[in-house]
Amino acid sequence: MVLVAAFLAACSGGKPAGPDPVPVSGGAGFVSLSRVPLRSEPKATGAILTLLPRGSEIRLEAVDGAFARVAAKGGREGWLEAGTFETAGEQEARERRTKAVADFATIEGRIVSPCPVYLAPDYGAARWGELEDGDPVEVVIAEHDFLGVKLLGIPLAFVPAHAVRYLAPPRPARAIPEPVPAEWPKAPVPPGAETAGTRAGEEPEGTESVPAEPYVALPFGAEPPVLKSRVEPQYPQAARKAGIGGEVVLQIVVERDGTIGGVVPLQEAPMGLTTAATDAVRRWVYEPARLDGRPIAVFKTVRVRFTLAAP
Repeated sequence: MVLVAAFLAACSGGKPAGPDPVPVSGGAGFVSLSRVPLRSEPKATGAILTLLPRGSEIRLEAVDGAFARVAAKGGREGWLEAGTFETAGEQEARERRTKAVADFATIEGRIVSPCPVYLAPDYGAARWGELEDGDPVEVVIAEHDFLGVKLLGIPLAFVPAHAVRYLAPPRPARAIPEPVPAEWPKAPVPPGAETAGTRAGEEPEGTESVPAEPYVALPFGAEPPVLKSRVEPQYPQAARKAGIGGEVVLQIVVERDGTIGGVVPLQEAPMGLTTAATDAVRRWVYEPARLDGRPIAVFKTVRVRFTLAAP
């Protein structure tokens, strides 16, 4: 636990205040992504010493910002980026969780926005890979903002709940924690209520009311939102001069009128890139998602890339 806490604290706070890496007591770990570069320095531009395949055993030695110095099997030392490996303790916890849900029923789903695949229900957890629009998943459990899914090659991994659309109405067995509801109950019509068309904004009598809260996952049979007007972000001058690029991942709410509601960064970038992306996305306009022909508000994940033109 001391090892994990020290590593996470260093990753969340950027580079340590002191000039030297923070030493940690050696602990075992395992590479979680396919062909991870072992670098000579604790930065993304560090020379690649070798590529470590998924499952490679490592020993943690120190942390420096978002990188950890490790010793790979055979004694070769270098730096791995956070999120590309899991500790032995995290692996044991994942195996226990996998065993606990092995007999749970599953619900078919499909990815509706590109997203990382994590090995635990946490945005800071080790990553296993990426999923793209249209990739199939089997939903096993719902845990906070994540869905536990079965994928080809791994019996249990986690993806953000807002990135999944159910292909059938979720009707989990009692043993499974209740996932985010994909259907809303009909609103009762009180006796003597006015019929449709008597006032602007009223729903026709006997129809379901459209919830004001956005759907976390598109319900069965819903049409996804379609981007109509995109505003490109202004590249911050400081980032451009420093040669900094990157990708910003935002969770947005597409409201029932197609405008953008809340915007929450899921993956940030330095030197004003996150702010520039957020300001631009707030001005995007969508054709709203629809359920039974009526507009609904939904969560959606979008990615904004900042790439410097080649000289």
